[in-house]
Amino acid sequence: MMISGNLKNIIYSKKIRKSLAESAFSFEGNLGKTGIIIDAESFASNQELTTLYNFIGTKEGCPKIVVCGTPDKISEDIDAVILDPKEVSVSGNFKAEEIRSFSKEPFDFLICYFSKKNRVGSLLAAESQVKFKIGNSPDEYGIYDVEVKANTMNVFQQEVLKYLKILKKNN
Repeated sequence: MMISGNLKNIIYSKKIRKSLAESAFSFEGNLGKTGIIIDAESFASNQELTTLYNFIGTKEGCPKIVVCGTPDKISEDIDAVILDPKEVSVSGNFKAEEIRSFSKEPFDFLICYFSKKNRVGSLLAAESQVKFKIGNSPDEYGIYDVEVKANTMNVFQQEVLKYLKILKKNN
């Protein structure tokens, strides 16, 4: 049986809203960990997002990066987990163990950048265990604690760095 894209979008949207309503994640202290979720289109043309992590200054080393898209659109030399939309069930469950692990791993910050509506990426962001979620607008589900309005990746990075400095000082 083939499920239409529109029906999947409705199911995913409901699951995103349910995850956000149920989320009560909090922890004390600073883990020093940041996650990044980005779509393949943005990552392919804007690999500098990974350099953003160099400015964040964490004790854990490399960021955990998830790229949403089909594997054929993503370079093999990228150190990232791929979230293939085909690896998400009709009910919105992640099939890949790496993605399920990412959603359960606690992070201080999650940075999301999508060039267009990305329900699979939004679903992962909604289900992730994070103190502060930062993403680009529009945030149609209210996922992000900080929504950045930026037309380019460079402006997005600059704004994210400003917010990270503020959030780190106050926590």
